[in-house]
Amino acid sequence: MKDLSYRAVSVVSVLPAASAALAGVIVRLSTDNKPYWCNGTTWVDMTLLGSTDTRLTTVRLAADVINNTKTLADVTSLAFALAANSTYTIDAKVMFQTAATATGIRLTQTVPTGATVVAQWNTPTSLTARTLANQRAADSGAATTGVDVANANTLASGSILVITGATAGNLQIRFASEVAGSNAVVKAGSNLVATKVA
Repeated sequence: MKDLSYRAVSVVSVLPAASAALAGVIVRLSTDNKPYWCNGTTWVDMTLLGSTDTRLTTVRLAADVINNTKTLADVTSLAFALAANSTYTIDAKVMFQTAATATGIRLTQTVPTGATVVAQWNTPTSLTARTLANQRAADSGAATTGVDVANANTLASGSILVITGATAGNLQIRFASEVAGSNAVVKAGSNLVATKVA
């Protein structure tokens, strides 16, 4: 209990020198009202952890990408680099539209050679129905059936686990239309949040 009471320092006017003895301590700095965590060598602004945590990578699609074929195509820019011999969890949020109610979309991903990948894509086809595609390989998974409203923004979400082998490379989101000659569009703002677990 003595150690816990020591570590419960709540407000300081100046951050003390970081040290191994202060590792794990969280304080609030009165001058900027922000929480800081001591990692043993420095103080980390906890309001910036998402941008300073080197395990975390985010990417956002800047412009719409269209595919009107049943052949998988890259969602340009919706990709990030994977290190060799590493494990990643990826949260994908893909906003899409299709050009007709009879047109669905197929979503999947590629990974570096030798990587193990499992994924689950949850792709709504209406406000009450969805296609749940479990994938055990790159470029797998089936297309959804048509959607309830043509050219309406719809959110698909993917949970992806990748374990790379000796080869580094990119995780790349890919997609195709369910119907040849009918547009499937991945919309700007779609994004990936990846965490390097090990």
